[in-house]
Order: sequence, then C-alpha cells, then structure tokens
Amino acid sequence: MNEIEEAVSWSGPAVIILFTLGSSDSTLQDDEFELSGMKPDNVYAFQLGPDPEGQRGTVQSYDLTFNDADHDFLSYLRECLQKASTEAEGIAWLGFEGSFHYDNLFTDEVADQIYGYCVPDGAPAAIWDDETLKSDRWKREIAEVRSVLERDFPMPHRD
Repeated sequence: MNEIEEAVSWSGPAVIILFTLGSSDSTLQDDEFELSGMKPDNVYAFQLGPDPEGQRGTVQSYDLTFNDADHDFLSYLRECLQKASTEAEGIAWLGFEGSFHYDNLFTDEVADQIYGYCVPDGAPAAIWDDETLKSDRWKREIAEVRSVLERDFPMPHRD
C-alpha cells in the first residue's frame, strides 16, 4: 500500500475527497458519481462557507466513500474530476483530509496534498503514485492550477 492509499483509507474505508470551486452553486447528486463501472457506497456533499477574504465562487466538498478500497481508482477519478469541474463551472481537485484552506489553495505548501485536478476546458489529471506527488513537476502543475484560479476567480479588491 502506498502513502496515497494509506491516506485515503486511514479510517477504514477509502474516502476520496473531491472539492470544487466555481461559478455554479449546483450540487452533484449521488448517482452522478457512478462512473467507469464504479459507484461509491456513500456520497456526502458539503457546501463550504464563503472565502473569509471575499467571495471567489462557490466551494463544495464531496466525500466519496468506498467500503472496498481494492479498486483501480485512476480512470474513475479522472471522470469524476471532469464531471465535477463541468458541473461547478470551475476547478475540481482531489485533496487529503485537512488539506483545504482558503489561504493556501494550490500553493507549494499543499501541492503534495493534492492528487488530482481539472480546470475548465482542461484534461483531468489524477495520480496514485507517491513519487509523482512529491515531484517538482507536480508542484509546477499545481502552480498552473493556481494561475487558473487567480485568472478565473480573482480575489475581490478591497478599498
């Protein structure tokens, strides 16, 4: 078992946490996560509070729980990211428990805690490999997502 598998299944079942930040406030329904021949045993959706520094968009979190963690998750996660990004009209990403905070979205500090993303009109990326997660290449990819965030959902200017 690699570190990613350990992190998503630390409490027993595998819990994949998918976040979205976008202009749409619609929420994906449980059955919309049935993709690639896989279906989570449970789906919990949470709308997160607004950015304390100003509203960037609607942020949602989905906990996708799989009682059987013995799956090839990559193609499934890519499809989830694509669907979630499209539904949110924004960015979707996968992060470990406790990785989300408005102050460090897609920064170097959390790059190794993000294991997938999809930006509008982009191809989804998901990894299940510890070495890639810790690589400089992955940090550069996450920095590119940060650029999309800043372009599409800039922080409101304060007077």
